[in-house]
Amino acid sequence: MPGPVEAGVALGAMLPDFATMSGARLAEAVDPTIARGIALHHATDAAFHDLPPVLALMRELDDRLEAGGCARGPRRAVAHIGIELLLDGVLVSEPTYRDAYVAALAYDPAGVSFRHDDDPPKFTALHTRLKGYGVPDDLQRPESIVHRLHRMLAHRPRLAPNASDLDTIKTSLVAQKPRVEVATDTVIRALRAALPT
Repeated sequence: MPGPVEAGVALGAMLPDFATMSGARLAEAVDPTIARGIALHHATDAAFHDLPPVLALMRELDDRLEAGGCARGPRRAVAHIGIELLLDGVLVSEPTYRDAYVAALAYDPAGVSFRHDDDPPKFTALHTRLKGYGVPDDLQRPESIVHRLHRMLAHRPRLAPNASDLDTIKTSLVAQKPRVEVATDTVIRALRAALPT
């Protein structure tokens, strides 16, 4: 597992996802540390989605979901996002990751600007909620991941799972979790090797 990460870099690495979660749109980061983190996010994202162990895990989960009768839209979304959340569920048990997450949320995000006037309050509300919630230990439980996935996808007609899909998603995530736990170290090593130095 990695060594300590600068808090500003860690915040920047999470900011694109936080912006999406809050409905805000990032403009730029004038804080160079945060800017490095945002660049790291994009480089990591590009490398992650091409890693053979990640693609294999996503195919496995997709096969489980299909065998359980999950509709195509939610199946494809969950096969992708579900693996990411299961990996996060493994990583949150690592002290280095926990410390980096808490430090990132404590870092002042004032060095970030947004595209629209209503974006800063959206981001601030999410940032405050995340700081109050702390490390998302619930990601270690597949049923909690199902709840998160439902919340993410419910407003998207082509991706929204129905009750039967949600049952299949839960069963599939429970079955996939041990595979992800075993593969996490391999994924992290492959990701590090794929990132520019």
